[in-house]
Amino acid sequence: MNIKQIEYFIDLSNSLSFTKTAQHFYISQTAITKQIHNLEDELGISLFIRDKKKVEITPEGTLFLTHAKSIMKEIDNAKQVVEAYKRGESGIVRIGFLKNMDDQLIVSLLESIKKAYPSIVLEYRAYRRIELIQLFNERELDLTIMMENNTLKGPSLLLKTYPLVKYYHKDTSLESLPLLYDTSIEYENMDTEIEQTLLKACMKEGYVILQSFVDQSPYYKYLSSSPTDKTSSLYLYYHEDAHKIIHNIIHVLKKHAI
Repeated sequence: MNIKQIEYFIDLSNSLSFTKTAQHFYISQTAITKQIHNLEDELGISLFIRDKKKVEITPEGTLFLTHAKSIMKEIDNAKQVVEAYKRGESGIVRIGFLKNMDDQLIVSLLESIKKAYPSIVLEYRAYRRIELIQLFNERELDLTIMMENNTLKGPSLLLKTYPLVKYYHKDTSLESLPLLYDTSIEYENMDTEIEQTLLKACMKEGYVILQSFVDQSPYYKYLSSSPTDKTSSLYLYYHEDAHKIIHNIIHVLKKHAI
């Protein structure tokens, strides 16, 4: 059984004429007759009753017709899915981002992608910094959202720039506190998470310098803040040789970059 045989069968069930079906497919009547015979032999049933005056579909043929149409519909759907993938309008996209990121921005970006390409399946998850870098560089992630990082292999899109702010407990004096962490500094062999540094500030161990989106954190209610003259930039990283679907997403997100 092949697709052509099913196509011939469906057409013949409508025309009930070997001559007309042959004309529809621009082949000989003999070729149509042979293909229908082959299909009947494979199924072990008669699909049509033929005599010199007319062609009629059998009850078995009517039963098979329902399934034949369903098969062709699934094939057509599969072709459409493949064509959409080739155009970069469908497929699976794996996105990773830092834990305790700017959740408002993350939600906005994901919503923008889904709105522009509703057929895309988004797989997204928050990771620790070291995990995020490793997964992206090993191509386990298609897109990575994190603060500027030179160890990521791929081009990038600037999404947003944040002021860096000093955070410390409300009941302490900034002048008396040691600096625990500054996100603008590359610490060797250090994989610090925002939540960890904020908790230390809440425990009055010192102050930390982090992006202004920390104001969204539940820890912020325990903290005071002071501005700095520093900024930090959030980037979307992607692979140079990425599929068209990724470049379509980049085009969408360029409109939302701040």
